[in-house]
Amino acid sequence: MSTSVIEQRRRALLRHAAGQLIAAMFCAVFGLIYEHFSFGVYSNFMLYSFIFPLAAGLILVLMALGKRPPGRAFLNLLGAASATFALGSLATGVIEIYGTDNLLLKVYPVAGSLMLLLAAYAYFYDRKGYELGEIE
Repeated sequence: MSTSVIEQRRRALLRHAAGQLIAAMFCAVFGLIYEHFSFGVYSNFMLYSFIFPLAAGLILVLMALGKRPPGRAFLNLLGAASATFALGSLATGVIEIYGTDNLLLKVYPVAGSLMLLLAAYAYFYDRKGYELGEIE
């Protein structure tokens, strides 16, 4: 593998990490604005919803520094898991601030965990990686 191919893969991973950072900033700003207008009622789920995309972005940055780039399936599943966890956290925060409870909110952690496990499987058992240009 040539140096230019490796650099292209690293840049692609860093672009995905930048997208996760933007998602983390959106969650943080959304939580701050929502809680500003919630008349002093706050939820820790709403406050810390930015952690999930931030952690996913950190994982991608660390993988960009490594030798084995992940495949497309891993990137898609990690992004979906991050979005599911963040959305579930925001939805739980909204419901808590509203002052009620809903059993359907338990679906988000289960679905996010399943996607995270599938992402780990895709990373460790994908032997071919991805072809040049597949990750755009």
